[in-house]
Amino acid sequence: MHYVMYNRDYFAELMEYASGIETIDTHEHLPGREEYRDKDTDIFREYLIHYLIVDLLSAGMTKDEHARVLDGTIPLMDRWHLLEPYWEASRNTGYCRALDISVRELYGVDKICRDTVEHINREFLRTLEPGHYRRVFKEKCRIRVSLLDRMSEAVDDCDREFFRRVYHMDTFIYPRSGYDIRDIERDTGTRIASFDNWLEACQATMEKALAQGAAALKCSLAYERPLCFERVSYNDAENDFNTILNSKVSNNWFHYLFKATKRLQDYMMHFVLELANRKNLTFQFHTGIQEGTGNTLANSDPSQMTNLFIGYPDVTFDIFHIGFPYQHTLSAIAKMFPNVFIDMCWAHIISPVACVNSLLEWIECMPAAKISAFGGDYKFVDGVIGHLHIARENVCKALALKVSEGLMDMDRARQLLKMFFFDNPLRIFKLGGDI
Repeated sequence: MHYVMYNRDYFAELMEYASGIETIDTHEHLPGREEYRDKDTDIFREYLIHYLIVDLLSAGMTKDEHARVLDGTIPLMDRWHLLEPYWEASRNTGYCRALDISVRELYGVDKICRDTVEHINREFLRTLEPGHYRRVFKEKCRIRVSLLDRMSEAVDDCDREFFRRVYHMDTFIYPRSGYDIRDIERDTGTRIASFDNWLEACQATMEKALAQGAAALKCSLAYERPLCFERVSYNDAENDFNTILNSKVSNNWFHYLFKATKRLQDYMMHFVLELANRKNLTFQFHTGIQEGTGNTLANSDPSQMTNLFIGYPDVTFDIFHIGFPYQHTLSAIAKMFPNVFIDMCWAHIISPVACVNSLLEWIECMPAAKISAFGGDYKFVDGVIGHLHIARENVCKALALKVSEGLMDMDRARQLLKMFFFDNPLRIFKLGGDI
């Protein structure tokens, strides 16, 4: 694509406007309350737990070296000497660039390097005191609210100054061990003695999550299986669930790993979607590249979900990560189906150029109301600043080019910026005035 030809003056004007508008952040994995942040940490143990480690391993770092870099008993600069060659080899990536931007905004240095890392670490440790969430989300980023994905914390256990929760249905669709069933029994007060009990517990759990304020449902099963969920009969699913229950023959049953069949998983996905369809809910789906250094990419192709888009027209499907590298396929899907929307969370740091090029296509391919521009998708708060900056850059580059080409004027470009970052997710997730 030829986006390098965008007008620099248009770009600068749009970036200034973007920095002043509020943002709805569609996806984060952060601790739900600031006091839940890990205090026994440092800059490496914070920044190298998520995303960047993939690039470092790809650059040649061994897992043993990674473990040593995270070892807080080793002096910081000794760990930096071990990390430095892999860091420098990866500095060109979106993951590294986002962190360089973050430390510039937070700690007043140009980049993470030999000369700055000790200063950054000292300043970072000071942020473990209360107030860092407000500084990042409100003062630096102007984020009105972030949608929080935290399976380890109760739905209503988050600071609503910053977050609204989404709720995972994966356990009901794909139970993995006796612990899953025990936990559902504990949470619902329902003894799971039959498949009907499982379905009743599923519905009751969803109702409870919504009553506690969940803004959407979430599915991450593309990490473990294909996104093709076929229609399956009740009897087939019940038989497969009974196989799980019949394995309960000893006290070790909780540790027993289920081989939950595809038939059971498929049935449960349709059951959950039928509940969501009745309530006009938004359902977030992980699609595209999986985090980590190995997986089956083809499992995550969003085109496998076509029967779901057709079968549940009152569910709003929020398709994550632009489906990268299936973003062109997703372009056609979002154009074809009124209930399918594109979410750019995580994608801006996976491949900034892919995001700009995709936006150039989407702006002329589909209604602008289809696109949510930003979700930080981080486990640590500092990364959100750098990611949002890159997201603003990418959107402004695409819009500046469209203005340069005469497709729109600057008023329309500013209108689209507000739509992509605020108005669209506000509508898609049906967030109320209490945000």
